[in-house]
Amino acid sequence: MKSFLPVALILSFSIILPYSAILPEAAAFSIAQPENGSPHPSNKPVSVVLDMGLATGITKVRFYWYEEQEDMLKAFVEEKLAGIATAPPFGAKLRPPQAATGLYRLLAVAEQENRESGDEEWAVFDEVLLNIQPHGSLEEIDFQTDKPLKFGRAGAVRVYDQLDFLGKIIDLPVVGRYSDGATRSIRTAATGTTYHVNDESVITINENGQLRLVGNGAATVTVKNSGVERALDVLVEVNSEPNQLPVGDPGPTQTVYSGETVVLNGLKSYDPEGGSLQYSWEQIRGSKIALLDPDSAKARFFAPFVVEPRLFRFSLRVTDVQGADSVPVVVDIMVEP
Repeated sequence: MKSFLPVALILSFSIILPYSAILPEAAAFSIAQPENGSPHPSNKPVSVVLDMGLATGITKVRFYWYEEQEDMLKAFVEEKLAGIATAPPFGAKLRPPQAATGLYRLLAVAEQENRESGDEEWAVFDEVLLNIQPHGSLEEIDFQTDKPLKFGRAGAVRVYDQLDFLGKIIDLPVVGRYSDGATRSIRTAATGTTYHVNDESVITINENGQLRLVGNGAATVTVKNSGVERALDVLVEVNSEPNQLPVGDPGPTQTVYSGETVVLNGLKSYDPEGGSLQYSWEQIRGSKIALLDPDSAKARFFAPFVVEPRLFRFSLRVTDVQGADSVPVVVDIMVEP
């Protein structure tokens, strides 16, 4: 005897499943190869195979390389263009950027013609994360900054206009020089880099090389990757007034429909001390969109027209009046046809 689940329960399962699991196989325009998360040497082209799915009237496909957390709103698209395919089946062989290492996004964006809906822009795209492995061995680690790295009064003669405060976050510029002649950013954990700080009452640093000013004094950051090690002295002499760190809140995940106005709402972010905040939104997933008011609490964009559900991801960082930063937090926006 067959048993059936209640309709409400079936619907609840559909809500929590990722959209790729709900759609019928081969329904979506997608990157069939390479597989998401697969490793690829930096000196060899990546063979890309596309599945056209339900997309019709495609005239060309443009391919782009982006670092995993790179802000698409600030990136120069021309510099990120990896190649253009103009003939079916629109596959390509794409060489990773020479300086690539760690996790990179490969984004495929299709262009269509003869859409019945007129002048609306259609977002037909897919993306995968690939683990780019550098060709050649790591020979030297360096910091693209002053040595020692100084903040506040330790860094300049003039002290009254300094913008360095306790709680400030800095992306430490760590690079590796390789035997193939390339210099690559190795700041993030995905590149195999690890960090150690000898005095965390002065500075802390997370696994992705984001250094935070905690107190005045001197500390040393030690960086290791592939058996190579380098140390950087850090001197901090800033306003030591106690300051609690702000907390960013980009709002809940949203599901919206093509053509709707989408509001990214960071108003639930707060400063524990009740101060005002500055806001900074970034786009780190999906095809590039026009984001309105990215430096306000409420940023907006018009959901593009899609033929299948598509994910867009945004990151929010807030800064209080004393210059302390929150850790970036992300929100996902699923756009439905």
